[in-house]
Amino acid sequence: MTETIIDGFIILLLAGAIGYGAMISRKVRRLMAVLEELEPLVEAYSSAVDKSEHSVAAMKQNLEAGRAAAESAEAAPAPEHDPQTFSSSRGPGARMPGMQVVRDKKDLVRMFFEASRSESRA
Repeated sequence: MTETIIDGFIILLLAGAIGYGAMISRKVRRLMAVLEELEPLVEAYSSAVDKSEHSVAAMKQNLEAGRAAAESAEAAPAPEHDPQTFSSSRGPGARMPGMQVVRDKKDLVRMFFEASRSESRA
């Protein structure tokens, strides 16, 4: 009598485990199907991130080159200012409005969220 109760209990546990395994298997198959649909989007996002990292590096390099050129221009003796002549460069210390130097990705992300917060308040 006790053996049949224990056998019945073990059979119920095994049936429950098999049912749970089948349910998990269906969910995993559904998840894999969704991930296959998202694969092109993830690849496009990854390439966009790579492209933005490349452009940020190029911008940083251009800023450093511009800074080096400005420092060499400051080191050279400044010609006397003649109001009749045209100057294609701005005076030292003049900055373009809205342009900020970004050192790394953390600063870039922080500035983005600060700008988005300020725009949403306005």
